[in-house]
Amino acid sequence: MTLRRKLLLLGAALAASGCALVSRFKPSEPATASQPSEPPTWFMADCWLGTEEVVPPHAGNAGGSMAGTLTLATGEFRWRVNYARLSGPATLAGFYGPAAKGTNGPLAIRLPSRSEAVQHNTGADAGYELTGTSTLTQAQMADLMAGLWYVGVSTRAWPAGEVRGQMKRSTSGVHGV
Repeated sequence: MTLRRKLLLLGAALAASGCALVSRFKPSEPATASQPSEPPTWFMADCWLGTEEVVPPHAGNAGGSMAGTLTLATGEFRWRVNYARLSGPATLAGFYGPAAKGTNGPLAIRLPSRSEAVQHNTGADAGYELTGTSTLTQAQMADLMAGLWYVGVSTRAWPAGEVRGQMKRSTSGVHGV
């Protein structure tokens, strides 16, 4: 028997055994049928903070980011806010809303002070990270999920806000907060 014929017979035997194995098991459900029909149990939000989002906008080098996960059953909102390159120490940081992009809203949750933040770098490039958990009301949860909340950080030079970011549904995956 030639090598070519041996390989051909071996391939046919493997294919037949593979077909036999497949027929022993139930065919899998289509992917769409296995999708959960229940509503999600959490909502992830994020945003970039910048000077152009402040009302009214202004020029500057300050910036930051925010990421959070809201557990819908309990209203627990776990968040992480970073900001850097401010004109001076932060005097107030918080979540505000309800307010559409381009409008100001009331302070909903005051974030911990800069003294409770983790500092990264020093000098002009100093950055700060705040993490925490807040419990939201049903109305606050609805406003957050509708994109009617923003994060703002104020300084003495910019008491109405040095940086701001309108929070939105995250499309980037799990944040780990």
